Amino acid sequence: MTMDWPEAEAHHAPSEPEPRRIIPERAMLWRGLALLGLALGAFAGARSAAPKSPWLGATVAPVLGLAGMLAAWAAAIHLSGGEKFDDNPWV
Repeated sequence: MTMDWPEAEAHHAPSEPEPRRIIPERAMLWRGLALLGLALGAFAGARSAAPKSPWLGATVAPVLGLAGMLAAWAAAIHLSGGEKFDDNPWV
């Protein structure tokens, strides 16, 4: 079911589409690389903590693994050009 709202008509033309980039903007690139380094460091810490002792393997390794996964996710978002929060063409 669709509703036609007369006041919802566009008052201006849609904005131009953003240009496609192979390499993200400089600020996004550096943040993404820093987050990637953080992710790699967290994964390395989790991997080296596990065989040292059972307590480190049970407590520290999962936390570092989760931190590494979240940092890798954020790095992927930054290195791919960021996230667009609104898909409305007039925004």
